[in-house]
Amino acid sequence: MSLTPSRALYGRIGLVLLVVALAYLPLFWLLTSHPVQQWDEARTGLNGLNIVRNHEWLIMRDGDQLPDLWNCKPPLWPWLLSLSFRLLGPGELGLRLPAALAALATVLAVFQAGRRWLGGWEGGLLAALILLTSGGYISLHVTRTGDFDAFLTLWTTLGTLAWLRYLAEGRPRHAWQAGAFFFLAAFTKGVAGMLFGPGLVLATFALGQGQRLRRPAPWLALLGLVAGMATWYVVREHAGPGYLQAVWDFELGGPAANQLEGHLTEWWYYVVNWMETKFMYWLVPALLGGLLGWRLPAGSPGRYLARLVVCVAGTFMLVLALTQTKLPWYDAPMYPLLALLAASGLLQMARAVAAQQHWRPGPAGRLAALALIAALPYWAQCRALARVYDARYNVPALRLGTHLRHQAQAVPTLRAYLLAGDTTFNDSPVFYRMAAEMRFGHRIRRVPPAAIHDSAGVGERVVVCGAALRHRWEQEYRTRVELQTDSCVTLRLEARR
Repeated sequence: MSLTPSRALYGRIGLVLLVVALAYLPLFWLLTSHPVQQWDEARTGLNGLNIVRNHEWLIMRDGDQLPDLWNCKPPLWPWLLSLSFRLLGPGELGLRLPAALAALATVLAVFQAGRRWLGGWEGGLLAALILLTSGGYISLHVTRTGDFDAFLTLWTTLGTLAWLRYLAEGRPRHAWQAGAFFFLAAFTKGVAGMLFGPGLVLATFALGQGQRLRRPAPWLALLGLVAGMATWYVVREHAGPGYLQAVWDFELGGPAANQLEGHLTEWWYYVVNWMETKFMYWLVPALLGGLLGWRLPAGSPGRYLARLVVCVAGTFMLVLALTQTKLPWYDAPMYPLLALLAASGLLQMARAVAAQQHWRPGPAGRLAALALIAALPYWAQCRALARVYDARYNVPALRLGTHLRHQAQAVPTLRAYLLAGDTTFNDSPVFYRMAAEMRFGHRIRRVPPAAIHDSAGVGERVVVCGAALRHRWEQEYRTRVELQTDSCVTLRLEARR
């Protein structure tokens, strides 16, 4: 009998290690193989690099050292990036590893929640596998790049599960935990971190736990959340006026009432994406999990989980459908909860079949069944990541980082040079320029196409990416190639034409 606790502990440790091993390919394989992406990843990376360079923690800045009011989210994510850059250096690993680790923590939280609310390790392992094979979660801009959404999803998942425990057990500390996690979510991505709120309230009444709202703990937790966020907005507006107007334009009123930056979609955009790619293997099990779980016996863990997820997912989808601006990653916080719901549906069907057939498989048989269920989606997810790797250099300017790193090794004496810019809005070359300045001590001056003839002198070196941009420089100068990697080249300007 004394061996039983040890064997159970070893079993739990073994399952956690299995989940971590299964998470390696979806979360970490080829993580640094594709370049820093245009738009959000590069911009948030610049925010983090500027904190490291300037030690300015309140006002986020872009590559031109101007206050970044386009990316007006609260600063938790750039703060974490700055710490990662200090530890790992300014590059793809420092930019993406925090998001990948947050995703791993989310997978482990889902695994633990599945064990608790779905009746055993099978539920936890199945829910973790479903999350790891959800194309809407394991994707660029969520878990595979250095963007806000992996951390946002971690906090909203932990906050939702803490609230679930509060509803089931009534312990005030779980309400406080929920408030703390949702504060972190809001401090990561502003209003997006609070969009689960209506669903959590609805779930409270759907589970017949309205009396939980008559206690002080949830209201004090909410008050702490609001006070914390209000303090941030007041302090930030005082540090640099105009911030609150930018928050309204780009985060609150703008995206809700207008289709910003040409993101024109219909209200059913996310549902279609689920069916076609992002949750196509698991959508039917999730629907079954909601239908069957809603009718489970009162007080059962499965009923608590199903009703909460249905309420939160339903209200969150309604908010996204009504919001005018729709982007593929806005639904990221839903996938951990949907994974638990899909696992519930599959397990309920499997248990019904097993009971009818009087089949009682052992642990090895159950593990084999889970492997069979998840094998094809897991393989498909890995193939999708390989396709991202294959397409990593479709934009020539994104090759700059590899070229500058190779140049620093091959020509260490070259420390001052020009960087040929193009007319495309792209923060990725700006990120790589700043990273090279910080890592190698380089002095780099960007020259836009309109200033090629006037801003460069004979004898200078210029780094150019892309055949079309190189042709423009060679029309103005006779050049000599000093270094070439793929379509990026370092040219010496020999003479004017």
